[in-house]
Amino acid sequence: MDRAVPASFWRGGTSRAVLFRSDDLAGYRPEQIEAIILASLGSPDPDCRQIDGLGGGISSLSKAAIVGTAPAGSGAEVAFRFAQVEVAEPRVDFTGNCGNISAAIAPFAVNEGLVEAASSGSAPIEVLSLNTGQRFVTRVPLRDGRYDPSGDFVIGGVPGSGARLTLEYLEPDGSIGRGALPTGRLRDRVDVPGCGAVPVSIVDVGNPAVFVAAAALGAPEAATALPSALDASAALRECLECIRCEAAVRIGLADSPAEAAARQRTVPKVALVGAPAAYRTTSGGEVPAADVDLVARLISMGRAHRTLAMTAAMACAAAAAMDGSVVAEVAAGPAQAGGTPRVVRLGHPAGVLGLSVTADCSSGTWRVPSLTMDRTAREIMRGTVQVPQAYLDGEAWFLPGSSR
Repeated sequence: MDRAVPASFWRGGTSRAVLFRSDDLAGYRPEQIEAIILASLGSPDPDCRQIDGLGGGISSLSKAAIVGTAPAGSGAEVAFRFAQVEVAEPRVDFTGNCGNISAAIAPFAVNEGLVEAASSGSAPIEVLSLNTGQRFVTRVPLRDGRYDPSGDFVIGGVPGSGARLTLEYLEPDGSIGRGALPTGRLRDRVDVPGCGAVPVSIVDVGNPAVFVAAAALGAPEAATALPSALDASAALRECLECIRCEAAVRIGLADSPAEAAARQRTVPKVALVGAPAAYRTTSGGEVPAADVDLVARLISMGRAHRTLAMTAAMACAAAAAMDGSVVAEVAAGPAQAGGTPRVVRLGHPAGVLGLSVTADCSSGTWRVPSLTMDRTAREIMRGTVQVPQAYLDGEAWFLPGSSR
């Protein structure tokens, strides 16, 4: 028999996730909670389709979050644990955060009655990421005491329009406790087979991410390539994975590149960046060079991201504001001065994403006091997910020794 577990299915920004109330999972052991999440999304799936669940076969569509009231004394109203779920392997990673799914947390909390909300207008709700300790405030539009998703705000990578959700991150740098520059440097050099020593910038704003100029890898055109073209280039993806794994070691997330490749796939992310350039989007549209401050292509869980993960976008925008970084070198416009907010327009495969970032180095160390972005979110479905009892009993078909 299957076990029915209450859940809700949401789109947040350009990602989707199954959201659970923490009190609905309170009676389950940690390994059972992971099993519930795997069953919900249809992981593992060796064919990378997640045909037996709600996942979409790529990292941006294979996510979950557990949401509840914030701990006393935290200063927040809502808290959540974000889970990145491997598509082909039975792995649930609670180490990072997701800026896109973050947009759905406060609206979910309103609809679930986890916070008190006015009958109309908008409500600022402070949210705490339990994975990273980061806090952000979401302004949630309301109607009849519930989240109102209707509106005319459009984001690249999502058809149609919705209500604008403004998320202001408060001191989003240092998610792993090492500040905005976890190596202490604006630039590092990584030995890449076939390319020699390549300059990179490792930045931790939102999540840790490592950036490399596409031109430094001898492939300047890759910074404006479609995801399908990047996925088809095994040599380029191998170079980027080499950079990512070395960055993981340097910031203390893995003891060796081999360990990073096997066990630390979620963070850091790795991204190619380039100077402003015109390019064609995944929907066939054209983005003029004048509409972006730089172009970026992200690799997530070994595949090219179809848009741009928001936490990687946060790190990229912050890096663009830091004079001397690899990103600032290719970005149009001046780097940060005096802690003044700067809007950075990032060209990604589906369009353009603008973020407002405040970066400051007046103390001699780069800090990011605040970062603001706009997203949309929508509840797609609510009810229960059906979890096979074998998953809860530790007898799922993919576990060693299983006879199923």
